Amino acid sequence: MIETGFSLQDLEYYLLIVVRVSCFVFAAPFFGTNNVPRRVKVGFSVLLAFLLYQFVVPHLVLPYNTVIGYGILVLKEAIAGILLGFSGNLCLYLLQFAGSLIDMDVGLSMVNMMDPLTQQTMGFSGTLYQNALMLMLLASNMHHWILRAFIDSYELIPTGRIAFNMDHLVNSFVRFMGEYFSISFRIFLPVFGAMLILNVVLGVMAKAAPQMNMFTVGVQIKIMVGLGTLFVTVSLIPRLADFLFEEMKEMMRLFAGGMGSL
Repeated sequence: MIETGFSLQDLEYYLLIVVRVSCFVFAAPFFGTNNVPRRVKVGFSVLLAFLLYQFVVPHLVLPYNTVIGYGILVLKEAIAGILLGFSGNLCLYLLQFAGSLIDMDVGLSMVNMMDPLTQQTMGFSGTLYQNALMLMLLASNMHHWILRAFIDSYELIPTGRIAFNMDHLVNSFVRFMGEYFSISFRIFLPVFGAMLILNVVLGVMAKAAPQMNMFTVGVQIKIMVGLGTLFVTVSLIPRLADFLFEEMKEMMRLFAGGMGSL
């Protein structure tokens, strides 16, 4: 049953929930994409915060005495929302880095496209992988899991009682950076292998037929072989999406664990 009474303490508590939810919505994957209108984000944040306030979040006494203390609570809630959303969005940067490696090796590094999701110029391969991952995210209802994980985070991180464990957060980020390069090179490996074999073949042909300009011929062949390799390996995208979704879940768990008031 929805209560009609609303005191000043309730308003202060509700505003803290709005701050965390809105920061999460603006930083999380799918919810925080730039092609979603800002009015929709704001309306969704206010509605979700109201539902959390009424049915999910336990109403606890806020630990503050002054306006400065309440401002610190607001700042902590904003940082918590941004970190939770950013932790889910980190795995998308893997695809951008892997795409830039593929474009550089194939010869498409100068082909830049405007990505409507991020409003940034990206390479061809990075845009292809990122759009495919977003489609897999929608098809697998991963965006429901992300939202559910954020709601469940209130059990570990109560409103107004955030305790940042900097060692835990730094170790989580360092762990991600180590996996960042490892996973990116795994995605890049099929194209790298095809380009390596092609370079060996072009080198042999250059020795066998010096009159042929292998530089001019090799540019077109590299693009054809690179696009052919992407076409052959497109069947691996669902498995790649499953792997990245597991990494996304793990990163959200790690970042949430680094802010729990234990």
